[in-house]
Amino acid sequence: MKRLSLILILVAAECVSAGPKLLYEEDPTLLTTTIEIVVQSGSSEDPMDKTGVANMIAEILLRGTATKDRALFQSTLERMGGSIGGAASHDTIEFSGEVIKENTDAFLDLVVEFLTKPAFNEKEFKSLVQENLAAIQHIKNVNTRLGGLALRREVFAGTPLERPTQGTRKTLKAIQLKDLKERYKSSFHKGNFLFAVASPLKKSQIEKKLESIWTALPDGKATPSPLVSLKIPTEPKLIVVNKPRTSSGSVLMAQAGIVAQEPDRYDLYLGNFSFGGEPLVSRLFNVVRAALGWTYSIGSTYQAMGSLSKQKGLYMVYTTPSVEFTTKSLFKILNMWDSYLEGGLKKDEIDVAQDSLVNSYPFGFDSANKRLGWKVMSELYDVPILSPSEYESKVRGIGNNELVKLLKKHHTQRGWIISVVADAKVIQKQLDQEQKSIPAEKRLKIAKVLRPDQIIE
Repeated sequence: MKRLSLILILVAAECVSAGPKLLYEEDPTLLTTTIEIVVQSGSSEDPMDKTGVANMIAEILLRGTATKDRALFQSTLERMGGSIGGAASHDTIEFSGEVIKENTDAFLDLVVEFLTKPAFNEKEFKSLVQENLAAIQHIKNVNTRLGGLALRREVFAGTPLERPTQGTRKTLKAIQLKDLKERYKSSFHKGNFLFAVASPLKKSQIEKKLESIWTALPDGKATPSPLVSLKIPTEPKLIVVNKPRTSSGSVLMAQAGIVAQEPDRYDLYLGNFSFGGEPLVSRLFNVVRAALGWTYSIGSTYQAMGSLSKQKGLYMVYTTPSVEFTTKSLFKILNMWDSYLEGGLKKDEIDVAQDSLVNSYPFGFDSANKRLGWKVMSELYDVPILSPSEYESKVRGIGNNELVKLLKKHHTQRGWIISVVADAKVIQKQLDQEQKSIPAEKRLKIAKVLRPDQIIE
């Protein structure tokens, strides 16, 4: 998640009556103050029949306050040279913005106002529902989104995480303005706040404004977002999202991922760098795209759900092949995965990954906002911040024997949930052709066919 140079973070931390917890980074060279506000209360806390509540709160708070309607709020923001927007993730509600440094005080006054005195205007609420319904409808045009949501329906079945963060057509229509007010009341309190600031201004100049936000909020204890168990099969499960007229399909393959605290993440990240994480040098890119020319893009990541957190995420391999090469790409990836899982990396692959990771790591600390981002991540998820020398020692010490052990510890050969967005009839023909020499009982079969409308409904 991108960290901006002035960050206000609202997180699940114990309520401290003495005042707000503050992390601070000062950079006198900055010409603007930028801000991110994160409430650790995301879509995983939405009611199953009303997913989308958290995301709507992130938007409606910026549509007017007790003293300013939407038009006046926006014009006030623009006149001071500022901007701000909001969105939700599975465990947070976030606000991000920017203002010229001379107007930092005025900007923070506006932040206090929308955080503590939102209007919750009925007209704006109805307008927001219609806008979000249109945005959800547009998902049908984005194959990768359809494929990702098809996977989530399986992995997180029966929980709010099986649905898009912004909800579905059915759940949005069920949400009422009172639901947003109730969620706001239960989430926006002192127990959910941490303040983290990076600014060209002195810390003392910021502290007073942060204190005014803190004192305006009600008391409350932390309410951590619930953690959801993943439902991963022991054998490959293939879901097809039927889109007969698409010319470029989408293939997404998921296994259980890791959490932010995972001690093996350095080894796994290094391995993934060479397997599929880094364009141009990874195995997947060099074989499936460069050598075979079957796909436009291909890669793999442990951050399929965004930044790592306390919620176990997904490890995902993704590619966008031409339709005629869809199943060929799928089976090639499975074969390459088997080789990776059993044999790990070659020495030259490890050397390249180590050099690249070690040399790029210091760039994560070359600005105040980046350094603060590390502090925030550490505070939120109890992740230690390694210095460049500590990180180099950790990465240089990774060997292939240990990597293979850890791959087998965290992953399986056949435990994939796979989604393909393409013409279901075409995919079935391709599966039959590619597996004609394999006994019927051992073939990869289509487990389920979904329509795009089913995914967003």
